[in-house]
Amino acid sequence: MARSPCCEKQRMKRRAWPAEEDEILISYVKIHGEGKWRSVAQNAGLNRCAKSCRLRWLNYLRPGIKRGYITKDEEDLIILLHRLLGNRCENL
Repeated sequence: MARSPCCEKQRMKRRAWPAEEDEILISYVKIHGEGKWRSVAQNAGLNRCAKSCRLRWLNYLRPGIKRGYITKDEEDLIILLHRLLGNRCENL
């Protein structure tokens, strides 16, 4: 079984997401949950590829995403953890 072609071969939308599509995606994920992104794109009525829906949710629409500048406390924590752990932490 081969996967169906990506968005460029199926004439799917490749433009900015309008607010209406954001609302459709948000309401669909609230009802059905995250995951199964191929079915989200088809069942929600969005003419978008699964990858586009997944990335839109994860990077912009998901609740709890913090945007903007980091605080001084967050910066201090990052510096402290880097001093303790370095660039890699193989024990985690």
